[in-house]
Amino acid sequence: MKLTDFVIDPGTSRLTGSVQVGDGEVMKDVYIFNLDGTTLKPLQMEGDNAVLEGTTVKVSPDAASLLNSTFGTTAVTDQLVVGIAKITVNTK
Repeated sequence: MKLTDFVIDPGTSRLTGSVQVGDGEVMKDVYIFNLDGTTLKPLQMEGDNAVLEGTTVKVSPDAASLLNSTFGTTAVTDQLVVGIAKITVNTK
């Protein structure tokens, strides 16, 4: 499974992108992750880098369904926590 072309909509807290399973057709604008910003920490500076960290990344209902059908399982659930996002930008 290949995920590319991410777009984050801050108004809906959704991350969408293109998904390709194996050599199959590329599916565009797939709702992949829900971004829970209630856990976001204040912006920090680390030297010349601005660091934004703490958004909880969760599997979307669409991605859970796609993963389960692709891998023949029911283990992936809507809102399964994938991890915590960290964005680092060099300010110089």
